[in-house]
Amino acid sequence: MLFAKNSARLVLSARLYWAGPILGLAWACCLLTVAVSGFAATTPPRAELPRVSIDTTYTLPTGGTTWAAHTSAQLSSALNVSSPGDVIVLDAGVTYNGYFQLPAKTNPTNKWIYVISSKLSSLPEHTRVSPSVSAYMPKIVTPLDAPVFQVNGGANHWRFAGIEMTTASTYVPAKTVSPNGYVWALIGSQFNVKPQPDSITIDRCYIHGSPTQDVVTLVQGNANNYAVVDSYLSEGHAPGQDSQAFGAVDTLGPIKIVNNYLEAAGENIMFGGSGQNYNVGVPSDITIQNNYLFKPLAWVPLTTAPRNQWVEKDAFELKNAQRVLFDGNTIENVWAAAQLGYAVQLTVRSSQSGDFAVVNDVTITNNTFKNVVSGIDGLAKDDTCGTTSYPNCKNAGSQDRWYIANNLFTFFDPTLPGGQRNIGFLFSRGIDRINGGILGNMQGVVVQHNTMISAAPTPCYVSMYFSSGQEPYPPVSHITNNIWILDNVLCSQPNGDYGLKGTSGLNLYMAYPNLSPNDVTQRYYGNVMYVPTGTTVQTWPVHNYATTLPFVFANPASMDYQLTSPYWTNTSDGNLAGVDMTKLPSTASPINGAPPTTVLTTPSTGLAGTNNTALVISATQR
Repeated sequence: MLFAKNSARLVLSARLYWAGPILGLAWACCLLTVAVSGFAATTPPRAELPRVSIDTTYTLPTGGTTWAAHTSAQLSSALNVSSPGDVIVLDAGVTYNGYFQLPAKTNPTNKWIYVISSKLSSLPEHTRVSPSVSAYMPKIVTPLDAPVFQVNGGANHWRFAGIEMTTASTYVPAKTVSPNGYVWALIGSQFNVKPQPDSITIDRCYIHGSPTQDVVTLVQGNANNYAVVDSYLSEGHAPGQDSQAFGAVDTLGPIKIVNNYLEAAGENIMFGGSGQNYNVGVPSDITIQNNYLFKPLAWVPLTTAPRNQWVEKDAFELKNAQRVLFDGNTIENVWAAAQLGYAVQLTVRSSQSGDFAVVNDVTITNNTFKNVVSGIDGLAKDDTCGTTSYPNCKNAGSQDRWYIANNLFTFFDPTLPGGQRNIGFLFSRGIDRINGGILGNMQGVVVQHNTMISAAPTPCYVSMYFSSGQEPYPPVSHITNNIWILDNVLCSQPNGDYGLKGTSGLNLYMAYPNLSPNDVTQRYYGNVMYVPTGTTVQTWPVHNYATTLPFVFANPASMDYQLTSPYWTNTSDGNLAGVDMTKLPSTASPINGAPPTTVLTTPSTGLAGTNNTALVISATQR
């Protein structure tokens, strides 16, 4: 079939039965909807990026006092008597037992106090550390449920570089659930401290629990201007409650989390979720880039019935945040246990985080979601606000302006332990009980150039699902507003409540705005959809393509899911549908869950700073 070029509005919509091979594949029974005219010049909503960024360049203070702390007592003393502009040096290879406090100090010129390893030069800046280089670090061990470093109110401008922090707690609060020792954080603050701590940086540190030591939050970021860079945070888990590698509720930001390994059972990274109106406001200007968020599959039996020793949920969760950039990260292994297995939860919770809570201006780009049960769960209103559990909540929160683009999702096998039906993106409405129980409507979301890969041989349950919030059919309110789904490679055709499918479904699920140039024909555009055997090929707006033939990708064995067939460029920007693999983080086999290109290992010669090599293994940890 030939298509006329340069036609103003020539539209073709036909079922095609092609017997001949194209791109090495015999095509049959597919629905093609295409228009020759280009994408209309409309402007999808765009999320605002972080307004400020933290400069974490390592600049050792000069002109102050250098304190050599060889014992726990000397460390405690140095923390107390040091002044801004000083350096505290701890001995690499030495264990310091105890729990310590970071006091507030008068600091009108914002000078830093650095707490560093005596062998920090063996841990190059901008290189992620790993457990194998812990010999270059001093080890600080808390013996009780108190943190290694408690950040007191008013503490400011502390930087930790090349420090190992862990626990040998003898406190066991839930023996019948977990026999482990327990600590609530390894560095963090007491609840609602004042004045707000400010300017804390964790740099090239190894912070961890263990199989016999539970840690609720490895790094608690309740301070403004908080950064974690080039560090390794592992073994975050707890009985009967959420755990995090990094968690923050009481901060205004900015926050920087760059080039870390982050391992936790609950949420690897979470903002919001407790503190309610005691918090200072909305965590803002959050940059999360080039991290590896990992959950070991050995934890599946520990987090599911009948064991249920720890609580497992998701990898990245926002309950209260704005101006967030989540870019260039890898998430590996999320299964269904305490939740349904979504890798990312964008669910505003004003009931937990405060009446000011929002999840606005979120950018999620260029990430690999590897072996996750489902992709992203979005919520427009907090349906727990005003319930008997949260009677003092007075505002159901809001959600707006999300940009979710160029991400790869490969799904967890739903037939395995921890498996559940695979959903790419869930649009949920929530309920505003404070204003008469009206339903929310998700708004201002762009989902563009993403690729979703089913777990062989099981087709995904659905690529995009629109929830009605149990509103009777036909709904009297908008289910969504200003949603754009563009240029994606989808593992199935979208659908939602009421069972409506194809264009008729979109005309309900994505109805508003309903006038050109922003109607649904422009907002659902350029997508390629796989239609599993036994499923009907639906009719879709022009410029979209649904087929019963399996997609062909460049090299799935090496995680290269660049689409090669169908080669679909009838997209909103003229680029090939789906993810651009060249923009994703490395998909090479991880070392203990961390990319080999960014892991520093102990030199084979045993001499600091020479002959550093990266250890490489052949099989991916699964």
